[in-house]
Amino acid sequence: MKRPALLAWLTGAVLAVVMTWPMMSAPGQLTRMDTHDGKFSVWNVAWVAHALTTDPANVFNANIFHPHQGTLLYSETNLVAGAMAVPIYAATGNPIAAHNAVVLISLVLAFVLTWHLVRRLTGSPWAGVPPAAAFAFSAYVSAHTAHVQLLLVFVVPLVLIAWHWFADAPSVRRGSVLGATLTFSVLACAYYGIMMGLAAGFAALWFAAGQRHRRRYWAGLGAAVLVAALLVAPVAVPYATMRDGAGFRSALNVDEARGYSADHRTYMRGHAGPFTRVLPGSIRQALDAYVGVKGEVLFPGLVVVGLTLVGLVAGARLPSGRRVFWFYVALAALALWASLGPRAGLYVWLADVIPFMSFLRAPARFGVLVLLGLAVFAGWGLAALGTQSKRLRWLAPLLLALTVIDLRVAWPLRPVPPVPEAYQVLAGLPRAGTLVLHFPYRSGEWFPHVEHMFWSMWHWQPLVNGYSDFIPEDIRALAVPINGFPDAGSFRLMRERGVKYVAIDWRTYNEAAAAVMRARFPPYAQYLRPLVTTGPVSLYEVIGWPD
Repeated sequence: MKRPALLAWLTGAVLAVVMTWPMMSAPGQLTRMDTHDGKFSVWNVAWVAHALTTDPANVFNANIFHPHQGTLLYSETNLVAGAMAVPIYAATGNPIAAHNAVVLISLVLAFVLTWHLVRRLTGSPWAGVPPAAAFAFSAYVSAHTAHVQLLLVFVVPLVLIAWHWFADAPSVRRGSVLGATLTFSVLACAYYGIMMGLAAGFAALWFAAGQRHRRRYWAGLGAAVLVAALLVAPVAVPYATMRDGAGFRSALNVDEARGYSADHRTYMRGHAGPFTRVLPGSIRQALDAYVGVKGEVLFPGLVVVGLTLVGLVAGARLPSGRRVFWFYVALAALALWASLGPRAGLYVWLADVIPFMSFLRAPARFGVLVLLGLAVFAGWGLAALGTQSKRLRWLAPLLLALTVIDLRVAWPLRPVPPVPEAYQVLAGLPRAGTLVLHFPYRSGEWFPHVEHMFWSMWHWQPLVNGYSDFIPEDIRALAVPINGFPDAGSFRLMRERGVKYVAIDWRTYNEAAAAVMRARFPPYAQYLRPLVTTGPVSLYEVIGWPD
């Protein structure tokens, strides 16, 4: 490995530890325990890693909504994150460590690949360092610590690198690699996959006029489309099959998308870094009131803003490579337009013509491509400032330090409590349908099921419980009566679903509700064998059924 690339990898690794701190202080214990999104993210990655190491053929049959099949497909599958977690999960069996390893590796890759892209475009190994840090560890990234698929931002520069490699010498082989890269981005994150598919399509049209080998160019693009279609089909076909089912999102919800759209304030919204805190209190309060605290966070950082202004001026004056410069200007502008959502028009049009785009409810996430464009412009700006390589050798580290100071925030991670004894016992029992109570059921309150999914990582029994983008109607129908356990109605529902184990998490009941449940036990005690009755979670095995 050449020295600049080695330094980039080492820098990325150090920055990833620093910028995600305190994650690596206890990588097997710290995670986003304070949010349901964070727990769902860990469960999703752990399930894929678990399935790939034990029964790959059933990776889509996640342990939720028993006895339904294909339940991983009810929301984003996170196959790439799960596959990345396999080595750590196989070695340790620790789902928290596996998830955190994926996060760390993803951010290192984001830094290195962005650095590589900027180096390719500017010819300078130094110019890409601060912009790469600004993209890989942006405020957007640190605002999504609970969403592992959104942390896989490395696929954005990866696809663009693959595109430039193809465009330099078009061929069927390079086109096939481009198609495989696009598939990889789709499986990593649906938002980024569709976004980069659109970016590659736009690039194909943009650079077509300057191609000397048109036949090889279009043949290579055809290979890219074919390879991408074949590789993504195993996941896309089940989604397409379920698309028109009751409860599945089959058309863009315009009102919902409008609520998750960006505006000019979104690109001003970031974390309160040290450079902001030096402002007078009255100015800072007025700025906070104007920008707001809710919504997507897409401020690129002060260093990138300054370098981008220089890069836009310098790039427009490039004696060569103007086609590439204006491509990135146009690409960033289109991504910005799409991020503004239904009000701006482009997002609605794309949702009408692009398959599966109606599943993407947050247009503001197109802002990731804007951030990548700004990183490229910042690289051109830094290259222009350091016309002599010796100047860049001190200017780049200085701007890198300022970028870290500007964007560094402590990640809100919490230690995982001890695993309840009931779940440890479940891990050693034969695989069978499992019900965990309390069973949340109110409209809009299905997310608490993630708590039960999270603890299932230590036993992997098939749960009747579950949360996803899609909740099956029969699960909704049983939600209220199942909470009558133990009674005749709940036993009937459990028998229909092959439930053998019932866990009761007393932490989800108040004192009065717990007393009511215990009072129902005596008539049905003969049908239940207590396995664990101490601690926060009780566990029973169903050994018979009332007539």
